[in-house]
Formats: sequence, structure tokens, C-alpha cells
Amino acid sequence: MGTLNYRAKAFKKKFSNASHQLGVRPNEVVSLKLRENVSSYAEYREFLRALEHEAGVRWSAVDGDLQGQGYILSDGNSRVIIVEHETGLEILYIAGSIASVISLVPLILQGWHAFRGRHSGRRDFDDRGLEIRRLDEQGHLSEDRLHDAMALTPMSFSVNNAVASAAKTMECDLHQLRDQVRSLTHRVEVLEKRMATKKRKPGTGKKCAAKKSSQS
Repeated sequence: MGTLNYRAKAFKKKFSNASHQLGVRPNEVVSLKLRENVSSYAEYREFLRALEHEAGVRWSAVDGDLQGQGYILSDGNSRVIIVEHETGLEILYIAGSIASVISLVPLILQGWHAFRGRHSGRRDFDDRGLEIRRLDEQGHLSEDRLHDAMALTPMSFSVNNAVASAAKTMECDLHQLRDQVRSLTHRVEVLEKRMATKKRKPGTGKKCAAKKSSQS
């Protein structure tokens, strides 16, 4: 029980720090962890340079307790954080970000797969495969494990760039739709207040007239 509590506290702290970097609430952050053996942390830096050179992804190191050195990555439309571990790559992303989920996260996963395939003598995934962690609305740690290695099928950067472009359009359209809904909701609220005010005024006038009549 003590070990579980320690792990839960450690992940809560990680999600809290990541949420500040990504500009969201801790329960909106998702951790995707690959279980594998990484021979050297230098592999992560080489991979980041490859992403920058081949896919135009910008990156910079971030501070904060992420249980490992973290880097924030951006493709110009969305941002994620990757954390380097001896036990494998970890990606921290925003659950509700379409552009992250369908373009940047797959780009990182598939790029890492291809990079490791070219620079490592063998793949070192263990039976646990992928691990997904997040906090629920009550702040409890939720964990799921995936065993589908097909999620890491290599894809060319050019294909991912096309997907990223489509995701960017979808993200912009979604933001515009949300703005329109907020604007419409605001106008409806204003209209309802005006109607409510108009309904109250006649009644108030009658009461005043009745009062004057009784006084006379």
C-alpha cells in the first residue's frame, strides 16, 4: 500500500508540473510510456535533432520534477512533453488536443520506432508494451496497459506532415466552432435577461398604480 501511495503521489506531482508547461489542468494530461531498454540518454538527444531536421519539430529542455529530463516539443500547432528514462520514452500530452493525438504523438512514436530501428541492434520492448496513465476528476491515478506493437508501425515524416496539416485545419475549425457557440450562448443569455426584465416591468407598474389608487 505504501508503494502504491508513493507512486500515486509521484505521478500527481509529475502531472502537476506537466500541466503548468502545457497550460492545462493536471487531469487533462495523459502519460504514454513505452517499456524498453535505452542504452544511452544520448539516443534521446539524437532523436530530438532528427525530429527537428526531418520534421521541423521545435524542442527545448524544461525544468520541473518529471521523474527524468523533460523536453517540450512543438510542431507549430500543438505541444507535448517527452521525458527520457532508462526504461523507455514517455510522452505527456493533452487528452483533448486533436492535433496532438492524431499528428504530433503518432509522429513521435513512429519516429522513435524508426530511429531505434536504424540505430539499435535490436528492439527491447518487454511484454508490458505501452502504459497509459492519467488522473481522473477526483485526482485518482488511472493506469492501462496496451500490448499492441502495431501502434508503433513506422510512418514517413512526409505522411505525418500531411496528417499534421489536416489536424491543424481541424483544430482551427474546432476553435472557431467553440467561439461561435460561446458567442451564441452569450447572446441568448443577454436576450433572456432582457425578456425577463420586460416581463417584470408591467407587473411593477400595476402594483404602483394600485398603491396610488388605494392612497387616493
